[in-house]
Amino acid sequence: MAKDRILGSSAKLELYTDTGVIATEVDSCTATQKHEIKTWHPLGEIGERQQVIYKGWDLDFKTGKIDDQIANFFDTIDQALLAGKPAPRVRVTETITHFDGSIETWIYPDTVLYNYAQDLSNSEDEIKENFKGACSKRIRG
Repeated sequence: MAKDRILGSSAKLELYTDTGVIATEVDSCTATQKHEIKTWHPLGEIGERQQVIYKGWDLDFKTGKIDDQIANFFDTIDQALLAGKPAPRVRVTETITHFDGSIETWIYPDTVLYNYAQDLSNSEDEIKENFKGACSKRIRG
């Protein structure tokens, strides 16, 4: 028997800074495993063997600009990097609501954000903000 598909999800960014927490929702959050496959051919055996090496997660965010919080946070990252300090870390929480009412939550702790882009290309459309993240692990919330 076929089941209905999940129509959407939400991703909430919690940006922990020296001045407090910035919380914002994003329109799109794509999480991709960075795992690596190591392949070898054991002596005397037919066929290759594979091993998966854990490498963490890549995150891709897209949102419409509603205020200057994200742009200001990326300015904070730039100022820290220019001063020789490490980039601030954030915690990303992704929430998916299923048709049966159950909620699936994934947390990406200790994430670094990079590659900020602001799209002002069309005066009739919303301003878009896109950026990426990298995280060493994902845990169930």
